[in-house]
Amino acid sequence: MNKRKRKYIKYKKERVILSDVLPFEVPITFSNRHLYEYITKNQIVFNSIDNKIACLKNNTDVTQAIIRLIFGISHEKPFIDGQVNIEKAHTIPFSYKISHKENDYRELCIVHPKNQLKIIDFYEKYKEMILYYCSRSAFSIRKPHRVAKYTYYADRIHLQKLADASDGIIDENDKEYENLRTFFVYKKYSNIHKFYESYQYHRAEKRFNRLLKFDISKCFDSIYSHTISWALIDKETIKQNLDYNRGSFGSKFDSLMQELNYNETNGIVIGPEFSRIFAELILQKVDTSVEQELTEKGLKYKTDFEIFRYVDDYFIFYNDETCLQAILSAFRLRLREFKLYFNDAKTQIFDKPIITGITIAKQKISELMNENFKYTLHDEFESGANGEINVIGQKGAIHINSNRIITKFKTIISESNVEYKDILNYSFVILERKLKILLRQYFKIIKEAKSEREFIQAILELLDFIFFLYAVSPKVNTTLRLCRILRLVIEALSLKDKFKSDMRNLVFKKVYDNIFFILQKNRSSQHTQVETLYLLITIAELGNQYWLSEEVLAEYLGIQAVNGNFTSPNELNYFAIVVSLFYMKSKVRYDKLRAFIIQHVEKKFENTNSEIRMQRSEFSHLLMDILAYPYTDIMLTKRKLLNLYKISDQTLQNKIIGERRHWFTNWSNFKFGKELDSRQSQEVY
Repeated sequence: MNKRKRKYIKYKKERVILSDVLPFEVPITFSNRHLYEYITKNQIVFNSIDNKIACLKNNTDVTQAIIRLIFGISHEKPFIDGQVNIEKAHTIPFSYKISHKENDYRELCIVHPKNQLKIIDFYEKYKEMILYYCSRSAFSIRKPHRVAKYTYYADRIHLQKLADASDGIIDENDKEYENLRTFFVYKKYSNIHKFYESYQYHRAEKRFNRLLKFDISKCFDSIYSHTISWALIDKETIKQNLDYNRGSFGSKFDSLMQELNYNETNGIVIGPEFSRIFAELILQKVDTSVEQELTEKGLKYKTDFEIFRYVDDYFIFYNDETCLQAILSAFRLRLREFKLYFNDAKTQIFDKPIITGITIAKQKISELMNENFKYTLHDEFESGANGEINVIGQKGAIHINSNRIITKFKTIISESNVEYKDILNYSFVILERKLKILLRQYFKIIKEAKSEREFIQAILELLDFIFFLYAVSPKVNTTLRLCRILRLVIEALSLKDKFKSDMRNLVFKKVYDNIFFILQKNRSSQHTQVETLYLLITIAELGNQYWLSEEVLAEYLGIQAVNGNFTSPNELNYFAIVVSLFYMKSKVRYDKLRAFIIQHVEKKFENTNSEIRMQRSEFSHLLMDILAYPYTDIMLTKRKLLNLYKISDQTLQNKIIGERRHWFTNWSNFKFGKELDSRQSQEVY
């Protein structure tokens, strides 16, 4: 069993941008880690009182220029005593879509770095207010409870130890903040699946005969930002005291959410943790109002009913139908006050025994995995010098039949009346655990002539089953799980002197062929990039002989070859550009495509006016990453971009370009395994 150790972290307010401002679903090469380092190193802060950004350390011409570029500040704004006034104009988040449901997508946002700096200041000023207003609901089971003081990491037995290998495989990450989950500690459950398996859930099952589940329809899209003040005080008081409200905590949060979302009041950005906190404050008010109304009607909480809420998912345990109708009536009324409504299509009722189809499916899947993904082991004996019989180790046999397992898995889905998406994450977790056990057992058994081929065949069958599952619902969380499994396979088979090259290549070819098929099936568009961009990076881990051809990569990116030249009917977005450049590195085979993408970047900047460039988060991120791009000489492009931002002095340009090796994309110090481990800890749903 893996042990989890905790490490005390010294409080730094800037850590907010490591944990609370980015969606979970971003490319594995992207992070705020280097922005955080730059901000803390130079002590760059936002002062909300006079609306200024201050540089308290290393206040040089280079730092000032970089502050303007990252935070979208006009070159006309002067720095005075290390401070510069910032425009109050709203910013435009970088929006991108990920797969959500079949033929449906969810739009997520990367907010502008300027607003990320403002969020640091907001958390620092109002963290106690956030904790207070998140403490009022008895129903909420995922709410900020206190400021985090520790970060956790796994003290694992690495594959190289299991295989007695001398070379390390998985690097331990000992940096103080890199794997920080959230700014706050959450009470009680960091992931909804933990609630399903909790004593609290099981106790409610025993006490009540029925369970109703519902969620709020398009909750984050529907939230009217002004309602935050109604939730913290009350609607009538706010409307009668508008001047007082402008300086309140609720009003400040409202203004921040509008400013980072292009001044929109209808809907809030989706993805970052701070958006979930914003919604939590509103739903806390809904919860307390419903509880008060039910109490006034003579219904006792935890006696007549029990309610749990995880973000915008509600679980109502009850016995009496009259009680349920009173509860639903109260929720409909209170939600309507905040312009929120039930998602009737997802409302479900379960009778006792309260066991959902998902629970049934999970149990059967666990049994299926236990029965089919295992070694058959037996002790090997030898006679001692004195005639005694000694156990000298174990021999093992393994046989996996993917077709039979797939058929049984389909049967479980059908009989349990669940959808694949409901149990894929669970299935991948079990498969990763089973793979680790199989690897451990293989390295320990006494090897026979057939052992290696038998094990490799088992891995091939396992991969067939895994890719079958993944093809059903290629979302970011399942892609992350898939990549973790593939990483285990790749690293284990790459161990020195442990596997023959022909055996290793059989597996690598299987991985390549399946990823190639997925990339062909899900050619990049503005809707489906992030999921498959993970797989693009995974292919790179297989080695040089498995790199995509230039034509295939171009086709995946939606780039067409016409008369020997590349053309793109659609504008490539930030993620598609930087991940493809990361993948190509300096390989000669991609020279033509790389040149086309760099030219595409130039046109993207040139065709956008300067005001919009400074407002749009996508341009701030893309600019800084291109300036740090290390693989081929694109100095002319870098100078062109800086000229567009009115920085024409070549000495200053050189200093800016050479300031850092990384900004948002980890160009040259990327470790696939470490990044996968970091991402896994941040999943919410």
